[in-house]
Amino acid sequence: MSKVLVATVEPVGPTMAGPAIRASHIARVAIEAGHDVTFVSLEGGSTNPIVDLGVSGSAALEGSYDAAFLQGRASLEAGDLMRGDTPLAFDWFDPFHLEALERSHGDRIRRHDLVDGARRTLRGQAERGDFFVCSNEAQRDHWLGWLAAFGRCNSSNYDHDPHLRSLIDVAGFGTLGGHQANDGETCPIRASFDHVGVDDPIILWAGGLHDWLDPVTAVEAMPTIQEHIPNARLVFLAGPHPNTSLEEMGARGRAIARAKQLGLFGDSVLFATQWVDYVNRFDWLTSATVGLVVSKAGVEAHFSHRTRLVDHLDAGLATVTTRDEPFGDALIAGGAAAGVLAGDVGALSSRIVGLLTNDEDRRRIAERSKSLATKYEWETTLASLLDWFGNPQMAADRAAGGSRVSTDDLHPAAKMLERARLHASEGGAVQVAERAAEAAKRRLRQLRS
Repeated sequence: MSKVLVATVEPVGPTMAGPAIRASHIARVAIEAGHDVTFVSLEGGSTNPIVDLGVSGSAALEGSYDAAFLQGRASLEAGDLMRGDTPLAFDWFDPFHLEALERSHGDRIRRHDLVDGARRTLRGQAERGDFFVCSNEAQRDHWLGWLAAFGRCNSSNYDHDPHLRSLIDVAGFGTLGGHQANDGETCPIRASFDHVGVDDPIILWAGGLHDWLDPVTAVEAMPTIQEHIPNARLVFLAGPHPNTSLEEMGARGRAIARAKQLGLFGDSVLFATQWVDYVNRFDWLTSATVGLVVSKAGVEAHFSHRTRLVDHLDAGLATVTTRDEPFGDALIAGGAAAGVLAGDVGALSSRIVGLLTNDEDRRRIAERSKSLATKYEWETTLASLLDWFGNPQMAADRAAGGSRVSTDDLHPAAKMLERARLHASEGGAVQVAERAAEAAKRRLRQLRS
C-alpha cells in the first residue's frame, strides 16, 4: 500500500469539469486498489460525488507521501514536492499549451502570455517528473518530443526501458457503464425547455464550449437539418463553467450570436443556463437522439482526446464527430461514430439528417458505442498509473543523478562541476579522474587538428 496524493486544478462538488472528474476517478480506483489517498482541489471542494473522500486544500500539497499525482498548475503550488525526492507523476492528458493557441484571439499579448505560461509550467514538470501519463498514443508521441527537448530521453531512462513506458505511458479517460436509455416522460431536456416536444429529435452537444471547438458550425448546420426534419432541436449542455476563476471563452458567445443571426436562438437552438450536475449528466445524454462534438482543424485537434466522446460511449449514444482526431478516428473506425471533416457544414448536416431519419443506422452505431464502452472502463484505462502507484519510483535518470536531469542552462564552469558530481556519484573519485583525463585528451586533439 502506498500513501498517495491526487491533486486536481478544478473545484470538486456536484458540478465538475473533466479534470476534476478524472482526478476523482483516479482517487477512487487507487483506494479500491488498497492505497491511502489524500485528495486535493486547488479551487476548493465539497462532497465528492464520485469517491467517498474528503477534499483537502492546497496546504496538503506539502505533506509527506510515497507518491504524488499532479494536474496542471498544481505543480506551481507544490514547492516542497517539486524540490524534494518524492516520486511525482504528472497528468498530461490535456495538452493545455496547444489549447492556449486557440484562446484570446482578440488580445495578442494575453494569448502570448497564456502560451508562454503553459510552456514554462510544462518545462518545470518535464524536468522534475518521474512518471507522466497522457490520453492516447498520438499524445504520447508529442510528449516524447517534449521530454526529449528537456533532456529526459537520455541514456539512463533508455537503458532502464528502451520503450520509455516507465517514463511516460497512456492512461486515458474512462467509462463506468450501466446507463440505460431515458424514457420520454422524465427527459430532463424536455423538462428544461418547455417547447421541446416529446417527439422532437434532440441533437445534444454535451460539454463545455471551448475556443478550440466549433459550435458555430453546428449552429450553421441547423437550417439544412430543419429542411428535412423541421422539429429537430440542437441543445448545448454548456452552462457557465464550474471553475469561476477561469476567464470565459468566446465560443459560447459566438454560437449564441450566430443562432440569433439565423433566427434559431431559443427555438431550434437551445443553450442550457446551468452546468449539469455530475450525477445527472447521463440523464441528459441518454435522453438525446444523437450526440455531437465537432472542433476546428489544427494541431490542437491532432493531439486531442475529447472526453465527452467517452461519455457518449458510456451512454450508448449515436454520435457525429470530427475526423482527424485520435479518439474520434478510433470511434469512427470502430463503428461507434459517424465522422465529418472540420468546418464542413454540408457534411455535418447530411450526417445528422442521415442518423435522425435512419433508425437502423442510429441503433447500430449506438449498440457499437455501448459495446466499445467496456474497453474503456476506468480500471482498464488507468492500469499504467495504478501499476506506478503500487511501486512508485524516481525516474532512472533522477535516481542516478539527483534532482537535476539537464545541465543545458548552466554556465560552462557550473556544468563541469555538475558533470563531475554525477561521475563521482556513479564511480567515485577514480571515475572522475578517468573522465577528466579523457576530456583533456579530446581537447588536445581538437587543438591539434
